[in-house]
Amino acid sequence: MNQFDKTHAVTVVAAVALASNRFIAYEGKYPSAGGGAHDSQGVSESAAMPGESVAVVTSYSYPVEAAGNIAFGDPVIADATGRAIVATTAEHCGVALGAATAGQLVEVQICKHVHT
Repeated sequence: MNQFDKTHAVTVVAAVALASNRFIAYEGKYPSAGGGAHDSQGVSESAAMPGESVAVVTSYSYPVEAAGNIAFGDPVIADATGRAIVATTAEHCGVALGAATAGQLVEVQICKHVHT
């Protein structure tokens, strides 16, 4: 997997140790329940330690490490460590543009974090 279409990124200050190619929340941590600052903002381009800056891709697509089996078109969300897992259309922050198994990178179309 080496395809992606990064059209925008922002700089986020890491609040915890962050790995590359993971969903990152607005607060500089991995996304979690609760919405707001806990929602996924995008995908990290590199790893970062607390207090370091990291580029977070916010638009169109970027590779994300998969935590399990993902098929093309699956809605995805972050697990506790920011890796992509299959989600529902009611709760997701991206759509898989390829297929992957655990540990592989999958291109994900980044979406606004959906809660319905």
